Amino acid sequence: MSSYRFFATNLWKNRDQKRERGFSSSSTFIVTLSVSVSLFVMVLAISISDGFRHEVRDKAAGFTGDLTITAPGVDPVSGLYPISSGLSYYEKLQSVKGVEKITGFAYRSGMVKNGDLIQGVVLKGVDMDYEWDFFKKSLSRGSLPDFSDSLLSNEIFVSERLASLMHLDVGDRVRIYFIDNSVRVASFQISGFYDAQLEEIDKTLIIADIRQVKRLNKWAQDEISGFEIHLKKGFDALSVKSEILNIIYSQATVVDPSVEVSTVDQMYPHLFDWLKLLDYNVVVVLILMLSVAGFNMISGLLILLFEKISVIGLFKALGMRDLDIHKIFLRKGSSILLKGMLYGNVAAFTVALVQKWFHIIQLDPANYFVKAVPIHIDLLKILSVNISAYMAVILLMLLPSVFIAGVIPGKTLAVK
Repeated sequence: MSSYRFFATNLWKNRDQKRERGFSSSSTFIVTLSVSVSLFVMVLAISISDGFRHEVRDKAAGFTGDLTITAPGVDPVSGLYPISSGLSYYEKLQSVKGVEKITGFAYRSGMVKNGDLIQGVVLKGVDMDYEWDFFKKSLSRGSLPDFSDSLLSNEIFVSERLASLMHLDVGDRVRIYFIDNSVRVASFQISGFYDAQLEEIDKTLIIADIRQVKRLNKWAQDEISGFEIHLKKGFDALSVKSEILNIIYSQATVVDPSVEVSTVDQMYPHLFDWLKLLDYNVVVVLILMLSVAGFNMISGLLILLFEKISVIGLFKALGMRDLDIHKIFLRKGSSILLKGMLYGNVAAFTVALVQKWFHIIQLDPANYFVKAVPIHIDLLKILSVNISAYMAVILLMLLPSVFIAGVIPGKTLAVK
């Protein structure tokens, strides 16, 4: 064992065994607590930020898919610019790595009227092969609509938010008005309600039979508003989009319609701008907490140096280099740092898992898009933050080496 490791292990051994309550022991406790609190806040901030990102993104993708293929430069909700469902490169798109399912959809805007209540809505037409997993999870009352019959279905799937606004219930018949050159009206029956907590989307979107929407739009059988592309877990939407665009540019024929591919981030920019602002706040929190931990470690290490100033003088009188002396105290500081980080991580993971499982802290979905504070634990990201925090604080702890260089053995050996 090298000399600095021996002294770092044994220099404070008697004090630790006797558990004396001196000034340095109190400062060590405060520094350990400070590091613990800093890591606790950092880990929770990352887990909550990732939780919001995953929850909001999964919900938005549940409505429109991870990627959407539509006519270029137009709003597909308008129902004015359909594309052909018979794309020549459709099978190529299905074979792209990461693509789980591709389904067609059609939009039609209208107005729901119930008594004196009126609300603008958007009918989203889907078929029996639609990806229903998201709406199965969001189902709150009633049942999913059944579009498997050969005849057009009058069933619709409505949000709890819209039901509350319009005083609707499961089984009610709803009249929806559609305005073109003339006003047309169609009657539908509510099969069930979903509750996704995305306020602006929930209060307008109604799921209906795609054949009904095509009929209302006066479209041909092969005309739709676009395609939804749902990706497998773990695949990046931007990389898949790039591959899809390559297929479109290289495989499209003159009879294929012009299309554009959009990610869910581009379809709902207001949601993801809010998440970017949240990420900025998390970065600020990380910097502040890291600064607090770093400067508290510097303070604690300086207290240890002041306490052992006579020992430092003795070491220098015996010919020990300043670097080796600094390693002794750096090793002690590293021990305190690691202990504080361990306590902080354990506390953060405990709180995070309790919140994830029991949803103790509730939120207003109208403002936060979720009912409770969401938690997503990314072990790799948390490990990276821990390693970065450790390295940053260790670098800050090099500053007290200036104090060691200034110690004069002849003056300090007289210190009792």
